[in-house]
Amino acid sequence: MKIAHVTLTKGTIWTIMSFGGSQFFRLSTNIILTRLLAPQLFGIMVIVNALNTGVELISDVGIGQNIIYNKNGDEPTFANTAWTLQSLRGVLLWVIACIFAGPVARYYETPILLIIIPIASFVLVLSGFSSVNRFLVQRRMQFARLAIYEIIVGATSAIAQVALAYFFPTIWALVFGVVLAAAIGLIGSFFLLPDVTCKFKIATHYAWEILHFGKWIFFGSVVYYFSISLDRLYLAGVVPLALLGVYGIARSISELLSILVLRIGNIVIFPFVASHSQTSRVALREQLVAIRLSFLLVAAIGFSFSAATIDLAIKIVLDQRYHAATWMVPVLIMGAWISILCSLNESTLLGIGKPRYGAIGYSLKFIWLLIGLPFSFNHFGVLGSIIVVAISDIFRYVSIVAGQLRERLTFGKQDFFVTLLMVTLVAIIEWIRWTFGFGTSFENLPFFG
Repeated sequence: MKIAHVTLTKGTIWTIMSFGGSQFFRLSTNIILTRLLAPQLFGIMVIVNALNTGVELISDVGIGQNIIYNKNGDEPTFANTAWTLQSLRGVLLWVIACIFAGPVARYYETPILLIIIPIASFVLVLSGFSSVNRFLVQRRMQFARLAIYEIIVGATSAIAQVALAYFFPTIWALVFGVVLAAAIGLIGSFFLLPDVTCKFKIATHYAWEILHFGKWIFFGSVVYYFSISLDRLYLAGVVPLALLGVYGIARSISELLSILVLRIGNIVIFPFVASHSQTSRVALREQLVAIRLSFLLVAAIGFSFSAATIDLAIKIVLDQRYHAATWMVPVLIMGAWISILCSLNESTLLGIGKPRYGAIGYSLKFIWLLIGLPFSFNHFGVLGSIIVVAISDIFRYVSIVAGQLRERLTFGKQDFFVTLLMVTLVAIIEWIRWTFGFGTSFENLPFFG
């Protein structure tokens, strides 16, 4: 019990340090880029990134999850089979992205996408050839090694991106910045574990094991992609590129904490639960509940402060062209809390080999967005669409909690009381800033329509 608590605590601390460093470089880069580049350039990259994410996730069979979960994950033959499949998949995905470049450029009436997409999508090849050492490090719970790698890659990529934008303040700074970042990550991945080498090799029985475990990962990745990208894809066709670029920045800001929790779930909770999957559900829950509560309490404090004050920070650090984000982010960030709970809960289910509940949850979220986005935009404009996006993870949460109840590994009461605390803290901070004449974080909301 004590060892488990220490392991989870150390993993969480290293993950937060890694995420904090990476996001510091990312935020600093974005602030500088908003001074150097026009919003419509970010709008173009929203479309490009959505396409890259799409072709990658739609073909995802959970190679990384397989290495972490499978009992043979440390065997060289299994790891090489996984790397070979990953590499071949990366090349295939790049070819698919190139094929889609023409149709996407015509649909969004942006001819330059015909050139940008094949270049920017080369990151799929680079990611495919990245070493599986990243997943082996997670499997072995070597949190410090992974954190240092991510901080170095983040810092190097940020410096390169800013340099490109300074000397070439065009769309190509963003395009080649993405490719360069992927190349840096590729090179660095092979230094994570000096004792592990990647070779082209496919063991048929291991390949079938990967594909068998990955069938729900595949389905989950498809619906995951559409549920997280449908808003961008839809808005790209109905709003100006400049406004789409601002929305992309707002989404990135609002997702900071939820991405952190997602990483903690993937890097810490998932490997830990997978290594204890034979433990009884009662004992496993007891090992998780204390550290989970501690983390959620800290998250609730940080989240509530961010939700109630983020608009002030945006006005200070971002160029005036991006100030529409001041009313977008508070709405989106409130919805991100549900995403935080979903990520923690889904990691426990994935760790016991039950990925289907997460897949079903993303399916429900996608259906909600598919119906809600066009309706809300037509009747209430961009604000209506953003509200639909903000509450979409409620549908995902219902499915995941149902799965936890069935698997006897639920934390529903803990989620409820910490959420109540978070809402109370937001209300108190909002009241304090209003009392001192700073208004509220929601006062900039545009009228419906």
